[in-house]
Amino acid sequence: MTSYERISVTPLTPAVGAELGGVDIAAGVDDETLRGIHAALMAHGVVFFRDQDITPVQQRDFAARFGRLRTAKRSAFLVEDGVPEMHVLINDRERPPNVNHYHSDGIFRAEPEFASILRAVEVPEAGGDTIFVGMGAAYDALSDDMKAYLADKEAMHDFMKLHGSPKKFRSWEGDNWKRMEASRVANPPVAHQVVKVHPVTGRKSLYISESFTASILGVGEDESRGLLDMLNRHCARPEFQCRFHWRPHSVALWDNRSTSHYACADYWPERRLMNRVTIETDALGAASAEAAE
Repeated sequence: MTSYERISVTPLTPAVGAELGGVDIAAGVDDETLRGIHAALMAHGVVFFRDQDITPVQQRDFAARFGRLRTAKRSAFLVEDGVPEMHVLINDRERPPNVNHYHSDGIFRAEPEFASILRAVEVPEAGGDTIFVGMGAAYDALSDDMKAYLADKEAMHDFMKLHGSPKKFRSWEGDNWKRMEASRVANPPVAHQVVKVHPVTGRKSLYISESFTASILGVGEDESRGLLDMLNRHCARPEFQCRFHWRPHSVALWDNRSTSHYACADYWPERRLMNRVTIETDALGAASAEAAE
C-alpha cells in the first residue's frame, strides 16, 4: 500500500477512484505533493479534488506539471479564450448533452493521450454525474479462457464511429464542418491491443471504447460484433465503477490508459459547463520508470 506524506487519499470503490485532500491548486503544488498525486492516480485510475476555485490558466498550469499538453482544436468542442490548451464543454437547452457513452479519451489516435483533467464551472441542480470504469478490474474479472483468447487480439478504433453518428450531427453544422473534417483526416482508423499493459504499474486492463472501437481484427464480423457487445456490457457492470457527483470547483484527473468514463445526460435542459485539459505524456511516470531501471 502506498504511503502518502502530503495528501489524504480516500478510495471511493475498490475498483477505481479516490478523493484527495490536502491539495490547494490555486496556492501551488510542490514537487513532493505532485508525486503523491501521481502515485494516487496510478493506484486508483482517477482522483478527485473538491473546492478548487481556480482560473483556467491555473488549471492549465497544474496539468502541465504532469506532462506535455495538447493544443485544443475547435471542432466538437469550443476552446477557452486565451488558453489554447483548454476545451470548453458546454451543454444547455440549445446544446443537449451528447457524450453519454463509455469511452477513453483519445483511443482513436495513433498515440492516445495519457490523462485528462476536468473542472466543473457550472453544474445542474441535480444530475450530470460522471461514471468512471476501472478497466483493470474489468480485465481481472474475465475468465482465464477469455484472457487467453484476448491476449493477442487487436481492435480497430474509428473517430467516425461516434462523430459520424446522428447524435453528433450538431458538430458538423455550418462552418464547423471544415474543422470536423480536419479532425477526421487527422485521425484515420487505428489498431491497438485489446489488452493493454500499463507502462507504469504493469497492470493489464481492457482497452476498448463503446464510442470508438469498431471491430476486433482477425475474426469474422459476427464474432467481432458479439465479442464487443459482451465486453462493453461487462465493463458497464457497477462492480467496476465509481460515480462522481460534481459540485462547482470540483476537479477530476484520470488516466486514460486504465479507465473509461461516461457523462450522464440526465440534466437537460439545465446548463452544465466544464473545462478540460488534455495531458499527452506522463512525465512523472516516465521518470519513475527510468529511475527503476
